[in-house]
Amino acid sequence: MNGPGRVAPHGIDYFNRGHWLSGLQARISVGARRRMFELWRSRAGELRGQSLLDVGATPDTERLDSNCMLPWFQEAGLSLSLYSPEDVSHLESELPGVRVLPPFAGAAIPAPDASFDWVSSSAVIEHVGSADQQLEFVRESARVARLGLFVTCPNRWHWLEFHTKLPLLHWLPRAGHRAALRRLGLASWARETQLRLVGAGELARLAGRALGTSWRFEVASIWTLGMPSNLILLARRNVPPGASTDAQERGASV
Repeated sequence: MNGPGRVAPHGIDYFNRGHWLSGLQARISVGARRRMFELWRSRAGELRGQSLLDVGATPDTERLDSNCMLPWFQEAGLSLSLYSPEDVSHLESELPGVRVLPPFAGAAIPAPDASFDWVSSSAVIEHVGSADQQLEFVRESARVARLGLFVTCPNRWHWLEFHTKLPLLHWLPRAGHRAALRRLGLASWARETQLRLVGAGELARLAGRALGTSWRFEVASIWTLGMPSNLILLARRNVPPGASTDAQERGASV
Protein backbone atom coordinates (compact mmCIF):
# COMPACT_ATOMS: atom_id res chain seq x y z
CA MET A 1 0.00 0.00 0.00
CA ASN A 2 3.02 2.26 -0.12
CA GLY A 3 3.67 2.79 -3.84
CA PRO A 4 5.55 6.09 -4.28
CA GLY A 5 3.52 7.39 -7.22
CA ARG A 6 3.13 11.10 -7.84
CA VAL A 7 1.52 12.81 -4.87
CA ALA A 8 -1.07 15.38 -5.90
CA PRO A 9 -4.00 17.17 -4.22
CA HIS A 10 -6.11 14.17 -5.11
CA GLY A 11 -3.69 11.58 -3.79
CA ILE A 12 -1.09 9.29 -5.32
CA ASP A 13 -1.54 9.09 -9.08
CA TYR A 14 -2.18 5.41 -9.70
CA PHE A 15 -4.32 6.29 -12.75
CA ASN A 16 -1.98 8.20 -15.09
CA ARG A 17 -4.52 11.01 -14.84
CA GLY A 18 -3.07 13.23 -17.54
CA HIS A 19 -3.30 10.62 -20.30
CA TRP A 20 -5.74 11.48 -23.09
CA LEU A 21 -7.51 8.13 -22.70
CA SER A 22 -8.11 8.50 -18.96
CA GLY A 23 -11.66 9.81 -19.27
CA LEU A 24 -12.76 6.93 -21.50
CA GLN A 25 -10.96 4.44 -19.30
CA ALA A 26 -12.75 5.75 -16.19
CA ARG A 27 -16.15 5.24 -17.83
CA ILE A 28 -15.25 1.70 -18.88
CA SER A 29 -13.83 1.06 -15.42
CA VAL A 30 -17.08 1.98 -13.66
CA GLY A 31 -18.97 -0.59 -15.70
CA ALA A 32 -16.33 -3.24 -15.00
CA ARG A 33 -16.36 -2.51 -11.28
CA ARG A 34 -20.13 -2.74 -11.17
CA ARG A 35 -19.95 -6.21 -12.71
CA MET A 36 -17.30 -7.25 -10.19
CA PHE A 37 -19.41 -5.92 -7.35
CA GLU A 38 -22.49 -7.81 -8.55
CA LEU A 39 -20.48 -11.02 -8.91
CA TRP A 40 -19.26 -10.74 -5.33
CA ARG A 41 -22.72 -9.86 -4.07
CA SER A 42 -24.19 -12.93 -5.76
CA ARG A 43 -21.64 -15.11 -3.94
CA ALA A 44 -21.75 -13.34 -0.57
CA GLY A 45 -25.45 -13.76 0.17
CA GLU A 46 -27.38 -11.40 2.44
CA LEU A 47 -25.23 -8.41 3.39
CA ARG A 48 -27.63 -6.12 5.22
CA GLY A 49 -26.52 -5.43 8.76
CA GLN A 50 -22.98 -6.70 8.22
CA SER A 51 -19.76 -4.66 8.36
CA LEU A 52 -17.12 -4.11 5.68
CA LEU A 53 -13.66 -2.55 5.72
CA ASP A 54 -12.45 -1.20 2.38
CA VAL A 55 -8.63 -1.18 2.25
CA GLY A 56 -6.85 1.29 0.00
CA ALA A 57 -9.48 3.96 -0.71
CA THR A 58 -8.15 6.92 -2.68
CA PRO A 59 -8.48 10.59 -1.68
CA ASP A 60 -9.39 11.32 -5.33
CA THR A 61 -12.93 12.56 -5.91
CA GLU A 62 -12.49 13.67 -9.55
CA ARG A 63 -12.37 10.41 -11.51
CA LEU A 64 -15.67 8.72 -12.18
CA ASP A 65 -14.39 5.35 -10.97
CA SER A 66 -12.60 6.56 -7.83
CA ASN A 67 -14.11 4.75 -4.82
CA CYS A 68 -17.19 4.01 -6.92
CA MET A 69 -17.94 0.80 -4.97
CA LEU A 70 -18.20 2.59 -1.63
CA PRO A 71 -21.77 3.90 -2.09
CA TRP A 72 -22.75 0.50 -3.53
CA PHE A 73 -21.61 -1.14 -0.29
CA GLN A 74 -23.77 1.27 1.67
CA GLU A 75 -26.76 0.70 -0.62
CA ALA A 76 -26.38 -3.04 0.06
CA GLY A 77 -26.89 -2.32 3.77
CA LEU A 78 -23.30 -2.71 4.93
CA SER A 79 -21.76 -0.67 7.73
CA LEU A 80 -18.71 0.80 5.96
CA SER A 81 -15.25 1.60 7.30
CA LEU A 82 -12.18 2.71 5.32
CA TYR A 83 -8.47 2.22 5.75
CA SER A 84 -5.84 3.78 3.50
CA PRO A 85 -2.17 4.79 3.76
CA GLU A 86 -3.34 8.15 2.38
CA ASP A 87 -5.48 10.73 4.14
CA VAL A 88 -9.08 9.92 3.22
CA SER A 89 -10.70 11.60 6.24
CA HIS A 90 -12.70 13.91 3.93
CA LEU A 91 -14.66 10.87 2.72
CA GLU A 92 -16.52 10.85 6.06
CA SER A 93 -18.37 13.96 4.85
CA GLU A 94 -18.68 12.66 1.27
CA LEU A 95 -20.27 9.40 2.48
CA PRO A 96 -22.30 9.96 5.66
CA GLY A 97 -22.04 7.08 8.09
CA VAL A 98 -18.57 6.00 6.94
CA ARG A 99 -15.86 5.55 9.57
CA VAL A 100 -12.22 6.17 8.56
CA LEU A 101 -9.46 4.34 10.40
CA PRO A 102 -6.36 6.48 11.02
CA PRO A 103 -3.33 5.89 8.78
CA PHE A 104 -0.81 3.56 10.37
CA ALA A 105 2.91 3.16 9.73
CA GLY A 106 3.78 -0.21 8.22
CA ALA A 107 1.72 -2.94 6.61
CA ALA A 108 -0.56 -3.71 9.58
CA ILE A 109 -4.20 -2.64 9.57
CA PRO A 110 -4.96 -0.86 12.89
CA ALA A 111 -7.77 -3.21 13.91
CA PRO A 112 -8.05 -6.42 15.97
CA ASP A 113 -8.47 -9.84 14.38
CA ALA A 114 -11.87 -10.52 12.75
CA SER A 115 -13.03 -6.92 13.36
CA PHE A 116 -15.15 -6.73 10.21
CA ASP A 117 -17.43 -9.23 8.52
CA TRP A 118 -15.92 -8.44 5.11
CA VAL A 119 -12.73 -6.84 3.81
CA SER A 120 -12.58 -5.46 0.28
CA SER A 121 -9.91 -3.84 -1.84
CA SER A 122 -10.32 -2.59 -5.39
CA ALA A 123 -7.25 -2.35 -7.65
CA VAL A 124 -4.82 -2.09 -4.73
CA ILE A 125 -2.82 -5.32 -4.64
CA GLU A 126 -0.94 -4.48 -7.86
CA HIS A 127 0.47 -1.37 -6.12
CA VAL A 128 1.69 -2.76 -2.79
CA GLY A 129 5.13 -3.93 -3.99
CA SER A 130 6.88 -7.28 -4.32
CA ALA A 131 5.32 -10.74 -4.37
CA ASP A 132 6.08 -11.05 -0.65
CA GLN A 133 4.35 -7.74 0.04
CA GLN A 134 1.34 -8.83 -2.01
CA LEU A 135 1.23 -12.04 0.00
CA GLU A 136 1.32 -10.05 3.24
CA PHE A 137 -1.41 -7.74 1.93
CA VAL A 138 -3.79 -10.67 1.43
CA ARG A 139 -2.78 -12.23 4.75
CA GLU A 140 -3.31 -8.99 6.68
CA SER A 141 -6.65 -8.31 4.97
CA ALA A 142 -7.75 -11.83 5.94
CA ARG A 143 -6.65 -11.31 9.53
CA VAL A 144 -9.25 -8.59 10.15
CA ALA A 145 -12.03 -10.31 8.15
CA ARG A 146 -14.52 -12.48 10.04
CA LEU A 147 -16.43 -13.86 7.04
CA GLY A 148 -14.64 -13.16 3.78
CA LEU A 149 -12.59 -11.17 1.30
CA PHE A 150 -13.44 -9.37 -1.93
CA VAL A 151 -10.19 -8.36 -3.69
CA THR A 152 -10.00 -7.13 -7.28
CA CYS A 153 -7.16 -6.23 -9.63
CA PRO A 154 -6.46 -5.86 -13.35
CA ASN A 155 -5.44 -9.02 -15.18
CA ARG A 156 -1.80 -9.01 -16.27
CA TRP A 157 -2.70 -11.01 -19.38
CA HIS A 158 -5.23 -8.55 -20.80
CA TRP A 159 -3.92 -7.06 -24.03
CA LEU A 160 -4.11 -3.49 -22.66
CA GLU A 161 -2.23 -2.33 -19.59
CA PHE A 162 -4.69 0.06 -17.97
CA HIS A 163 -2.21 2.26 -16.09
CA THR A 164 0.22 3.13 -18.89
CA LYS A 165 -2.45 2.62 -21.61
CA LEU A 166 0.14 0.65 -23.62
CA PRO A 167 -0.81 -2.63 -25.34
CA LEU A 168 1.06 -5.96 -25.07
CA LEU A 169 4.31 -4.55 -23.68
CA HIS A 170 3.47 -5.88 -20.19
CA TRP A 171 3.43 -9.45 -21.56
CA LEU A 172 7.23 -9.32 -21.62
CA PRO A 173 9.06 -10.87 -18.66
CA ARG A 174 8.89 -8.34 -15.82
CA ALA A 175 12.52 -7.25 -16.16
CA GLY A 176 12.05 -6.61 -19.90
CA HIS A 177 8.78 -4.76 -19.34
CA ARG A 178 10.37 -2.46 -16.78
CA ALA A 179 13.38 -1.79 -18.98
CA ALA A 180 11.09 -0.87 -21.87
CA LEU A 181 9.05 1.48 -19.67
CA ARG A 182 12.22 3.26 -18.57
CA ARG A 183 13.28 3.71 -22.20
CA LEU A 184 9.84 5.18 -22.95
CA GLY A 185 10.19 7.74 -20.16
CA LEU A 186 7.76 5.93 -17.83
CA ALA A 187 10.24 5.14 -15.07
CA SER A 188 7.71 5.53 -12.25
CA TRP A 189 5.62 2.67 -13.68
CA ALA A 190 8.77 0.55 -13.99
CA ARG A 191 9.23 0.43 -10.21
CA GLU A 192 7.93 -2.69 -8.49
CA THR A 193 6.76 -0.51 -5.61
CA GLN A 194 4.47 1.28 -8.04
CA LEU A 195 3.16 -1.56 -10.21
CA ARG A 196 3.37 -5.34 -10.10
CA LEU A 197 0.67 -6.93 -12.21
CA VAL A 198 -0.53 -10.48 -11.58
CA GLY A 199 -2.48 -13.03 -13.59
CA ALA A 200 -5.13 -15.44 -12.36
CA GLY A 201 -2.68 -18.26 -11.64
CA GLU A 202 -0.33 -16.09 -9.63
CA LEU A 203 -3.19 -14.52 -7.69
CA ALA A 204 -4.51 -17.99 -6.82
CA ARG A 205 -1.07 -19.09 -5.63
CA LEU A 206 -0.72 -15.94 -3.50
CA ALA A 207 -4.15 -16.54 -1.98
CA GLY A 208 -3.40 -20.18 -1.29
CA ARG A 209 -0.21 -19.31 0.58
CA ALA A 210 -1.75 -16.36 2.44
CA LEU A 211 -5.02 -18.01 3.48
CA GLY A 212 -4.07 -21.61 4.13
CA THR A 213 -6.60 -24.31 4.97
CA SER A 214 -8.86 -22.09 7.10
CA TRP A 215 -10.33 -20.48 3.97
CA ARG A 216 -11.86 -21.54 0.69
CA PHE A 217 -11.54 -19.26 -2.32
CA GLU A 218 -11.87 -18.84 -6.05
CA VAL A 219 -10.35 -16.44 -8.56
CA ALA A 220 -13.03 -15.25 -10.97
CA SER A 221 -12.82 -12.78 -13.84
CA ILE A 222 -14.88 -10.38 -15.92
CA TRP A 223 -14.33 -9.53 -19.57
CA THR A 224 -13.74 -6.09 -21.09
CA LEU A 225 -12.50 -5.25 -24.60
CA GLY A 226 -12.53 -8.86 -25.73
CA MET A 227 -10.53 -10.57 -22.95
CA PRO A 228 -10.63 -11.22 -19.19
CA SER A 229 -9.72 -7.76 -17.93
CA ASN A 230 -10.15 -7.95 -14.16
CA LEU A 231 -9.61 -10.64 -11.55
CA ILE A 232 -11.71 -11.10 -8.43
CA LEU A 233 -10.48 -13.01 -5.40
CA LEU A 234 -13.57 -14.27 -3.56
CA ALA A 235 -12.67 -15.92 -0.25
CA ARG A 236 -14.65 -17.10 2.75
CA ARG A 237 -13.58 -18.54 6.07
CA ASN A 238 -14.52 -22.17 6.56
CA VAL A 239 -15.73 -21.40 10.09
CA PRO A 240 -15.99 -17.73 11.14
CA PRO A 241 -14.76 -16.91 14.65
CA GLY A 242 -17.61 -17.45 17.07
CA ALA A 243 -19.74 -19.48 14.63
CA SER A 244 -20.57 -23.18 14.81
CA THR A 245 -19.76 -25.48 11.91
CA ASP A 246 -23.47 -26.11 11.34
CA ALA A 247 -24.17 -22.37 11.12
CA GLN A 248 -21.38 -21.89 8.58
CA GLU A 249 -22.67 -24.76 6.43
CA ARG A 250 -26.02 -23.00 6.20
CA GLY A 251 -24.31 -19.77 5.02
CA ALA A 252 -23.67 -18.59 1.48
CA SER A 253 -20.92 -20.22 -0.55
CA VAL A 254 -17.93 -18.41 -1.98
